[in-house]
Amino acid sequence: MDDLSLREALSGTLGSISLVSWVLVLVPQLAENYRAKNAQSLSLAFLAVWFVGDLTNLIGAVWAQLVPTVIALAFYFCLADAVLILQCLYYNYFFGHIFYRSSSPQAEITEDPSRPLLARQNSNVGLLGSRPRSSAFQKLWNTDGGETLVADDSEHNGWAKRWARNVLIILCVCVLGVVGWAIAWKTGLWAPVHEHYRNTDVRSPVGAEILGYVSAVCYLG
Repeated sequence: MDDLSLREALSGTLGSISLVSWVLVLVPQLAENYRAKNAQSLSLAFLAVWFVGDLTNLIGAVWAQLVPTVIALAFYFCLADAVLILQCLYYNYFFGHIFYRSSSPQAEITEDPSRPLLARQNSNVGLLGSRPRSSAFQKLWNTDGGETLVADDSEHNGWAKRWARNVLIILCVCVLGVVGWAIAWKTGLWAPVHEHYRNTDVRSPVGAEILGYVSAVCYLG
């Protein structure tokens, strides 16, 4: 176990990082749907085709007796797809129907004809053809009563925080992959494939290969 080449170590490490990435790729979408109680941004038809692809991939992996990590990952994707489909059905149809039935109609906005026009500029009703001002600007008043716009750094800081958070997430995924591979290697769960087994010509069942092609077509669709 100690005579591990650099090529084998890099192969195992990158494979482990890829596995962690595939496991966590759907977690942000699941969390966002739960937080917003809405899944309008997801296409139910797309998820259905994706689920068929993952299901055929799982059946083909079990049929061909692939390595346990491939089978476990395929099963996880089927489970994640099912949760996404259930979220779409619940939030977009059942929950949305109950929510809109229980909510009261929005109050109509009326304007007082005796109210000065300049006093309406901060109201929710804008003039026809006017554009909403960006949140990146703040209004200041000059000494002569004129209005000026100055840039606000809050939007720039928000972008910087989002970029920093994304970079931190990527680094955490890489660290988890490296640590997971090191633990698997030290405990004997992972071992490099020897040249003897690498050159062995083992053909998968025809049915498993067909399911693999069907899965690939579903992923492309």
